[in-house]
Amino acid sequence: MMDGAVLVTGAGGFIGSHLVEALRSRGETVLTHSLSDGDIARGELRFEGVAHVFHLAARTFVPDSWTDPRGFYEVNVLGTVNVLEFCRRERASITLLSSYAYGKPDVLPTPEEHPLRASNPYGHSKIVAEQIANYYRSAFGVPVTVVRPFNPYGPGQARHFLVPTLIAQALSPECEAITVADDRPKRDYFFIDDLVDLLLRAGGKRGDSTVYNAGSGHATSVRELGERIAALAGTDKKVVSLHQVRPDEIPETAADTGRALADFGWRPAVDLDAGLARTIEFWKKCPRP
Repeated sequence: MMDGAVLVTGAGGFIGSHLVEALRSRGETVLTHSLSDGDIARGELRFEGVAHVFHLAARTFVPDSWTDPRGFYEVNVLGTVNVLEFCRRERASITLLSSYAYGKPDVLPTPEEHPLRASNPYGHSKIVAEQIANYYRSAFGVPVTVVRPFNPYGPGQARHFLVPTLIAQALSPECEAITVADDRPKRDYFFIDDLVDLLLRAGGKRGDSTVYNAGSGHATSVRELGERIAALAGTDKKVVSLHQVRPDEIPETAADTGRALADFGWRPAVDLDAGLARTIEFWKKCPRP
């Protein structure tokens, strides 16, 4: 249990909604801020008695960051400054949800000490947010913990992300195949419950700033992901690639999560097939996956 109330920003989003549910199930006093409550970058945060903040509010869909980079910097950078100012005033600690930040990795699995390399405006906005948070730690004494998730997925994720897109095609009678832009990139997909578990453990940490990777430690190609989803959905649809290679594509990612294991005893508990099966069942119950 936390010593006071917990504030979750981005509480209405995919990760935030799962985190809020988990915190309340533990008996925490949870306060929330979502997009409907105002602009996280400029709005005043009017909360009292907050001991810890989980700062999740962000713009996250990478393709949009290329067409609207300013919007991503405003929300992801200025929003983080606004939340850090709140933490400074209230003497609250913060867990900052960052992102994959290593670009084309020199080593796999990739540890937290790896050089940070932005591969898109979204990733750069998250790196800058981390730098600002570390400055608030050193200059103002705000306790900061950073979590860098690789590719979380699960029930409730927005339809335009890869896993829901593949599931929608697998379930749709209108789709003869599962079509992807490029079937080759490999990513570290891990289930939302495992990310929430790490956030809960990191939220109780105090002391020097620490960064934790969150992932499975394994890389799965887009083709393999689509084939697994098809099999779990009970369809024989084939995965068809359009061979549309993105500029500066990162060929493979995998998280080294040894630090989280050493500090918290954390390791992912849900394997890929089990997580995908639970996500498919969620989408089966939705009228339009």
